[in-house]
Amino acid sequence: MSQAIYRPIIIGLSGPELTPQESYWIQALQPYGVIFFRRNLVDPTQVRALVAAVRDCAGEDCPIWIDQEGGRVQRLGPPHWPRLPSPLAIGRCWRRHAFDGLTRAQALGQVIGHQLASLGITHTCAPCLDLAITGADPVIGDRAFGTTPAEVIPLALAFLDGLQTTGVVGIVKHLPGMGRVTADSHVTCPIIETPLATLEAEDWLPFRVIQTRVVMTAHVTLPAFGPAPVTVNPEALSRLRQLCPDSLIVSDCLTMGALHGSIEARVGAALDAGCDLALYSNGTSSERESAVRAAGEPRLAREPRETLRPLPEDRVADCLAHLERLIEADQADPTRDQPATGA
Repeated sequence: MSQAIYRPIIIGLSGPELTPQESYWIQALQPYGVIFFRRNLVDPTQVRALVAAVRDCAGEDCPIWIDQEGGRVQRLGPPHWPRLPSPLAIGRCWRRHAFDGLTRAQALGQVIGHQLASLGITHTCAPCLDLAITGADPVIGDRAFGTTPAEVIPLALAFLDGLQTTGVVGIVKHLPGMGRVTADSHVTCPIIETPLATLEAEDWLPFRVIQTRVVMTAHVTLPAFGPAPVTVNPEALSRLRQLCPDSLIVSDCLTMGALHGSIEARVGAALDAGCDLALYSNGTSSERESAVRAAGEPRLAREPRETLRPLPEDRVADCLAHLERLIEADQADPTRDQPATGA
């Protein structure tokens, strides 16, 4: 029996319910998966109904993604889901006491995994493996666990270990690292002028060490590989794939201001450059349908779905207790980074 194949794209939805138009083209065109944003989320009952509706159209094995990092990037938040600390708050804890930091990083992964598993969401676009570099644009900032690979690697691994207990899959980002950018890629394309030797020794090291099934690109330009952003740059992606040879590479959202061109041009350029999956989140239903069509004919088999395993409530409560003081510290810290555009 042959395995079903799908168009190589992750697509966004318009709101808290599938529209008739979305239901039609999801069923007819069969994108690889979908991604949820705040506009799709009201409360747990509604989210579960949306998950069921998506899978009625796209198949029971349809992966459903979300950005749930903790801190600023938390699609599931109050009042129905608890506020969670930023990764950098956990990094500060780690610098004071390594075991406490690792415990809290794992607790963050467990809580996020539990939240998603309880709703039927299979993937979170987290953790960030970027470094928090002083003086850079705050688009990363407190979304990073630390300023060096020695901080980021153990904490990201602990976070992923916590996720794994629930069956939720982590998608690491943003290859090749956005910690040094001086502009926000939601608005324009940053250029990283740092020598490749430095990037290889520092920024790229977490991606080499932490091998996951899916890794997300950054829309950044590395001049050594020419003027095109990494996401649509065949030379850059060929080089960076050596860091994570067994991973699926997914583009960051192709609607961001760092890229130019039509819907069809953006999707085609990312896939032609070497991305295994395009990610297209925003726009009207017709524009998103155009993005799915632009991904070409079905050719990518879905990964087998992990069994989702929500945690016992007492375990979740224990994890949240570990995180509570960090949440308070995040809110009280006057140097905390401001929210990034589009977060």
